[in-house]
Amino acid sequence: MKQVAISLESEVAKAYLNARPEIRKKAEITFNFWLKDILMDKKKAKKEFFSTIQRLSKIARANGLTPEILNEILNEKRK
Repeated sequence: MKQVAISLESEVAKAYLNARPEIRKKAEITFNFWLKDILMDKKKAKKEFFSTIQRLSKIARANGLTPEILNEILNEKRK
């Protein structure tokens, strides 16, 4: 990947900088796909996005992530 600088709202930048590394990585992956969708071939971007999601899902399951654990993580963030 190549690094570029973009402007973010102060609140978003602060949240990103204070996030755990795994949350930052998730944000970067998601942002990349959103930009691809906006700037490039949408069909190709969507296909790549879902392919990546499937790969990440397999990796997560192989490392012991269950739906219950995922729900705990997501609910933890809402508190």
